[in-house]
Amino acid sequence: MEATNQDRIITLTLNYTNGKQQEFEFISSAERVGEQANLGTRLHKFLTADPIIIELADKLVVIPIHNIESLEISPIPSKLPDGVFHSMREIKK
Repeated sequence: MEATNQDRIITLTLNYTNGKQQEFEFISSAERVGEQANLGTRLHKFLTADPIIIELADKLVVIPIHNIESLEISPIPSKLPDGVFHSMREIKK
């Protein structure tokens, strides 16, 4: 997957309840009109979906939401769904 200077590679990390982890990537184009706002909307739909469905180049991956303990998206999209706590810091113990 190659990104141009105006593209951002977004990484989605799924942490499963069985302790396994799986990562996916997609390119978010800064050139597309409204792409960042659209990314926030897509993120909200993704987080409320059951099951989560991911299209890869050669297959469709269907993941029941009850198998996911947590997920991480990096870098942070500029437009986020309502209800997100902003400017937080993780405290490691």
